[in-house]
Amino acid sequence: MGEWVARWVPPGAVAAVWIYEGLVAKLLGARPDERAVVQSVPVLGRYAAVLLVLIGLAEIALGMWVLTGWTPRTAAAVQTALLAGFNTGGIAFGGGNITEPLDLVLQNIVLLVLAWLVATRRRR
Repeated sequence: MGEWVARWVPPGAVAAVWIYEGLVAKLLGARPDERAVVQSVPVLGRYAAVLLVLIGLAEIALGMWVLTGWTPRTAAAVQTALLAGFNTGGIAFGGGNITEPLDLVLQNIVLLVLAWLVATRRRR
């Protein structure tokens, strides 16, 4: 059982975050603050809702990618780029919609540390 846990729990944890963020927070609308952040980007205008759906779908796909184990370093690099972009854009344009920006950044750093540990671990 220990080998199974070591093999599936770390990538499962990373994937669960992405799938939750995409499905529950964005597609199902459980996090109105995320919608507000996207809507606050001036150039998006009426396309903010469409972009939010596309981001949600991309996050679900990213979670599934992590679970497959296919090109894990590329997956970790994509996660890093997306989180850097999401955090930068959210903090720059989100105004008061992100109540604790430092907390957001720290949580995402922890997620990326785990993502890179998953990506660089030795396979047996």
